[in-house]
Amino acid sequence: MHWQLLPALVAAGLMTLFGLGALVRPSSLGMVGLAAESPLGTSEIRSVFGGMFIALGVACLLTREPIVFAVVGTAWLADVAVRVVSAIVDRVPPKQALTVLAIGGVLGASLVSGYWLA
Repeated sequence: MHWQLLPALVAAGLMTLFGLGALVRPSSLGMVGLAAESPLGTSEIRSVFGGMFIALGVACLLTREPIVFAVVGTAWLADVAVRVVSAIVDRVPPKQALTVLAIGGVLGASLVSGYWLA
């Protein structure tokens, strides 16, 4: 293993674990302010935060292809960019906004590093 890939692999592993948590226990997202108010909402949490995060994390871990890291990392960084605008428009409390932005930014940058450092 190339040690340069370690940040990207750790980020992919964390994303996969987060996805597993959302899949098995959707209510756990309540700690970041996300709650389902209907069975459809619970299904959305399981599929988007569970299934998608698991699939993308596992794709990075199994393939270890630079382009896969780049695409997944860029998606995280795009998410961060939209969250910045959303935090302002939706008046998200600064502490909550900064926490989520920091997590997304670190994951995105770590994953993209798997492209640049591979």
